[in-house]
Amino acid sequence: MQAKTLLVLDDDIDSANIIAKEAEGYGFKVSIIESAVLFVDQVSAINPSHLAIHIEMPELDGTALLADLAQLQCTSSIILSSSFGTPALIAAQLAAIKHRLNVRGVLPRPFNRSFNHVILKNMLTDLVSVDLDLYTSTTDNERQSYVVDEAAIFEAISNNQFLLYYQPVLNLQNGKLVGFEALIRWRHPELGIRLPETFIPFTEKTGQIDPITHQVILMGFAFLAKLKPELTLSINISAKSIKNDHLLEVFNQACQKFGIDPKRVVLELTETATMNNPDEAEYVLSRLRDLGFRLSIDDFGTGYSSMAQLARLPFTELKIDKSFVTTMESSSKSRKVIGSTIALAQSLGLTTVAEGIENSLAAIGLRELGCQFGQGYYFARPMDQDAAFLWMQNWHSQY
Repeated sequence: MQAKTLLVLDDDIDSANIIAKEAEGYGFKVSIIESAVLFVDQVSAINPSHLAIHIEMPELDGTALLADLAQLQCTSSIILSSSFGTPALIAAQLAAIKHRLNVRGVLPRPFNRSFNHVILKNMLTDLVSVDLDLYTSTTDNERQSYVVDEAAIFEAISNNQFLLYYQPVLNLQNGKLVGFEALIRWRHPELGIRLPETFIPFTEKTGQIDPITHQVILMGFAFLAKLKPELTLSINISAKSIKNDHLLEVFNQACQKFGIDPKRVVLELTETATMNNPDEAEYVLSRLRDLGFRLSIDDFGTGYSSMAQLARLPFTELKIDKSFVTTMESSSKSRKVIGSTIALAQSLGLTTVAEGIENSLAAIGLRELGCQFGQGYYFARPMDQDAAFLWMQNWHSQY
């Protein structure tokens, strides 16, 4: 394999040049090709270290192209270029897993130069962890003016500034959609979308987390009611909220209002939240299970739970933390942790979900270790409701 060589397949020369210029800045020798046939021949001839493929080129059969690359036993790091959620991209992602190709990620179109700089650097240097949601154009002055206080949170609650994004959860064995995780965002009137880590810890201290959780439940259930009855919705619940008996009533009322079967709802709680006071957690979680809700222990492996404590609590699902998933290719320790976690879950009769899947190798590795379900940017980043429905329609069209 020729080190630091990039072969670009793209019929848009301007876009191809953007990729080429970025790669050349990292010392790559770049060739641009517009024909899929010539592209495959060139891959065979020079065996480049990296490939960048515009998967939505007219008359290009992306799945057939990837099959051809698999026939060549291609080990190049592959960057797919496409709009998120399109049928061509979805088919290509599934084909990459099937053929065990090393797809490092998706470069979203239309291109944004500064955004591409962030994610191309990671793909070209084979660093797989890049949080697309954390990328914003916020300036230093805007960050300094971003103040979270009780008044700002109260205004956000009163004016319905909180909204949900949805990330698909997929069956890693067959690629079928099983549900979504609901992720809260704050649509700040001046600074745009803010992530939960910037405001949730504060709301837990002030006690404002409960009305926010109530809004999340209503928004999430309204979305879930529009989905097929076999699909689920996962909702993150704060450790502060599970101590509130009123939460049970809120869930019950929401199920009745939207006609939701509780077994379609997965409540995610962090390992630390449940283990700090296992006696109290057992009481609340048992009542939720009695109502029919599924329970997931989130970020597993980052806390200090014992098997005995985990076994006594009525969880139905164990979620593998993304810190292990994103490092499993380079760290034997991470792979061992994931393998032992899956074995533990199986022994306790729990389903397993991996988060943070950012490339096809992670999806392949998790599937081979026996992980049942997964989510991550390789399949889809969190989306608003309209985008989620469009993505779902396109994904289902592959079956």
